[in-house]
Amino acid sequence: MESEMKKIGILAFGDPKGGGVYQYTRSIIDVITQDKNNIYIVFTDANNDSFDEYNIEIRKINKPNIFILNKLIRFLQILLLIRKPLFFTKSEKDIFLDIDKFICPVISLYPHFYLNKPFVFTLHDMQERYYPYFFTLRDKVIRWLNNRSLSKTADKILCESQFVKSDIIKFLGADPNKVHVVQSPPPKCFNSSTIDENLYKTIKAKYNLPEEYIFYPAQFWPHKNHIKLLEAFGIVKKEFKDLKLVFTGSKQNNFRNVDRRIQELQLENDIVYLGYIDYSDLPFLYKMSKFLVMPTLFESISIPIYEAFSLKVAVCCSNVVALPEQVGEAGLIFDPNNENDIAKKMIKYLSNNKLLTEKAEQGYLKINSFDYEAYKKSILEIINS
Repeated sequence: MESEMKKIGILAFGDPKGGGVYQYTRSIIDVITQDKNNIYIVFTDANNDSFDEYNIEIRKINKPNIFILNKLIRFLQILLLIRKPLFFTKSEKDIFLDIDKFICPVISLYPHFYLNKPFVFTLHDMQERYYPYFFTLRDKVIRWLNNRSLSKTADKILCESQFVKSDIIKFLGADPNKVHVVQSPPPKCFNSSTIDENLYKTIKAKYNLPEEYIFYPAQFWPHKNHIKLLEAFGIVKKEFKDLKLVFTGSKQNNFRNVDRRIQELQLENDIVYLGYIDYSDLPFLYKMSKFLVMPTLFESISIPIYEAFSLKVAVCCSNVVALPEQVGEAGLIFDPNNENDIAKKMIKYLSNNKLLTEKAEQGYLKINSFDYEAYKKSILEIINS
């Protein structure tokens, strides 16, 4: 006798401009839309249309405003692991009533923790343990409380590297048997064979792209290390006068400090800031670049690296955490704290087109050896267990 189909809620709240986590969420949805054994519903913010393209039920909701007293009580709930939907309105409860289990690709307690329903969540990193000075005291407390409560109450915990799994066990005391390492592939649109070459001119004009540029798609978080990259780029510019550096990302977080450093280094005419990019345009920006540079100080798994590999774009990245394992021989690796080493590796690419092509091909072969069926099987087994 076949088991009864379950309704699984995918929690996709948050800013679609948030970078890697948004793309990770899409990778999860790419898999679950192929599963015919369950019914899936995506929950997202009322003004978010970034998942509308999927042939799947989307429930858009306005999260309620939480008053100070409610926040205090919810804080105590999280601290004491009290999983009750206090202060939930009837309409809130009703919209989630038919869901049997939640999948949470982002760090969030709403609504699954309070509704006391089974859930699987992904913990992407615990960088506050390594770079505490990048976080306010409030942020560190919130991250610790959220991670602790979620890890203790989740059915399963997903992460993308053995490094992060070790951190979850070490810092949160999680049961090793419920922490699963599953690396996600880039979403389907990041594939050389799916790009319409007739659109290159249109995209180039849309963003007024320079002829030659290095690409860094990242939010302006301190750990993304834009400032050290700028210092390295200042060295590179002495040899490659016409080269530009293209940034994406919202003007928030560490943007003001990055902009100030651009002025100090007199690179105002050499940095192209594009802001938020339409997701469907992103593959073209990769393909028209010389290569992807990824100077991050902390990254468990880099989705942009997988995206570049998929598009046959060479990669130049940090030697931190799991990135050397992710890249292997398919890219150039540097010390992200040393602007001279970053510059040296970028110049090595810029001076050798043959090397650029070789590394791009190696990356493409590496990502195409990714076992998508094994990934799909792992995700669905975790969801259904």
